[in-house]
Amino acid sequence: MLTLPSTSTKSPSFFGLALSSPVVLRTLWRGRIWLAIWSSTLAILGVAVAFVSPVEFVSTARIMPEMGNNSGDMFRRLASVAAFSGLDLSDTEGMDAIRPDLYPNVLQSTPFILYLLGQPVTTDDGQTATLTKLLDETAVNWEWKNWFQTNQLPPVRTSGKLIRLTQKQQSLAEEISERVSAKLDTRSGVITITANMPDAYVAASVAQLAMDYLTKYVTSYRTEKARQDLQFYEQQLIRARQRYQSAQYNVFRYNDQHRHLVIQAATMDKQRMEAELTIAQTVYTELARQFEQARLKVQERTPVFKVLEPAQIPSKRVAPKRTVIVLVFALVGLSLGSIYLLAQGADLFSRWRMLLE
Repeated sequence: MLTLPSTSTKSPSFFGLALSSPVVLRTLWRGRIWLAIWSSTLAILGVAVAFVSPVEFVSTARIMPEMGNNSGDMFRRLASVAAFSGLDLSDTEGMDAIRPDLYPNVLQSTPFILYLLGQPVTTDDGQTATLTKLLDETAVNWEWKNWFQTNQLPPVRTSGKLIRLTQKQQSLAEEISERVSAKLDTRSGVITITANMPDAYVAASVAQLAMDYLTKYVTSYRTEKARQDLQFYEQQLIRARQRYQSAQYNVFRYNDQHRHLVIQAATMDKQRMEAELTIAQTVYTELARQFEQARLKVQERTPVFKVLEPAQIPSKRVAPKRTVIVLVFALVGLSLGSIYLLAQGADLFSRWRMLLE
């Protein structure tokens, strides 16, 4: 039986009880069987938790986006060549659209998450399902808050701009934002895309989908204005060509019909049609020049992404760390057993009952 000294001591205390190290060691040694039982019981529980916990795989992909300086050098060379054809590209030089440090934010946006949730993926066992269904059947089901979610409505878009998500879809969106991420190395300019999924093949597929979405999004963003200009000039060029051909046909037909007539009225009509032909030809030539300039501008605005490391199917899981889980549970069991033996040896339970009475 452990004693409670009446005077203060430098021995370690346990819930207000002064205990000497030899007494603690003797108490724990006498209860070593109980300590082994506590530790073994918690270790077995840890084994169960380790094997029941869902597995996780991580796949990474690395890309290097084109920097603005390289694009500007290329475009200056292109502008010097285009100058021989009468194309002026000086007004578009040095205009960058989106910085590479903003690229990771694209993979955290709601449109990307909704796009990813609707994509079909194939698991290691050959089954194909949407990412929503896969997450709903695995990791998402471990969250207690999903037990109370009954709203299964699809997302509703109002006027093509506003998005309304159900509670379940909001939970899935948060899950995706935690599982899929991108990080920019500001020194090297390399973007690392990481996908953490409960299936190895799905992890690689999601990393590839994220990389494709990012490259297409940035390309579309940077070339959107140039493509709109190109489409506008193409439409105007078609109309100008038709107008020019019509004016040219009118002049030729008039010359054929009035070949031997020399009257003032005929000369006036001929001059008017030739003036219309000149205007149509000038407009057509200018639009053709603008059209070629717009085509070069689209090429200049199109970014280049170098894939340094494609998404690979991981061969080893990253979670759960089963050995660590078992060791932690065993240590917890050892600690709880030690506390119980020391409390029992110090008759602490009887003292607590007396205080409660």
